[in-house]
Amino acid sequence: MNKSTTAPNSEAKSASATASAGSATPMMAQYLEIKKDYPDCLLFYRMGDFYELFFEDAATAAATLDIALTKRGKHLGADIPMAGVPIHAAEAYLARLIRAGHKVAVCEQVEDPAAARKRGAKAVVRREVVRVVTPGTLTEEALLDARANNHLAALARAGDRWAIAWTDISTGSLAAMTIERAQLAADLARLAPGEMLVAHSLGDDPALADAVHEVGTRLSLRDDRLFDSLAGERRLKA
Repeated sequence: MNKSTTAPNSEAKSASATASAGSATPMMAQYLEIKKDYPDCLLFYRMGDFYELFFEDAATAAATLDIALTKRGKHLGADIPMAGVPIHAAEAYLARLIRAGHKVAVCEQVEDPAAARKRGAKAVVRREVVRVVTPGTLTEEALLDARANNHLAALARAGDRWAIAWTDISTGSLAAMTIERAQLAADLARLAPGEMLVAHSLGDDPALADAVHEVGTRLSLRDDRLFDSLAGERRLKA
């Protein structure tokens, strides 16, 4: 199983864990407000010609990408770790982060800086996450291997019955089948999904853990409510 690469950086972890938008500068308050909605992603925060990362995200990106870990101001009395990648080279860095097992939320400026300045000297340019990049949701040709499918799979259990569905978002293909718990490793090896979605309640299943480890796919845990079979049936019919 691909594991996220993180740097042991107590300063970054301490600042991240205690981050409070209420005591931050306007820009950092905006960053923290956006980041809280994407806790399992590295946040690419657009600042001019760069995507910047802060706190623990910065330490993780610096270690994974072998880029400089710098500092930008202070928050709650501690230096704010920062790392950045230029916009023109962002796809190459994204590809490396995804291969390392990370997810990335791309946060763009959705307002002209001149318009922000009209609201006052301390006004912050509006920003929004416009794309969440995960191993199984790639559509950019530059991030895909043209020689192989990039499957996003979902595994579900209803009572004693198991099923798996998979799609390649870049081609639009979609398929599903029932699956035997004992055959998880063999079927996953055949599909070789780039990412697999499972309910939190299945995350500790030993057969699943062994299969994921053997195949090396990225496991993404999701709320059990998303795997309700009756709700799924209604959505499929709709």
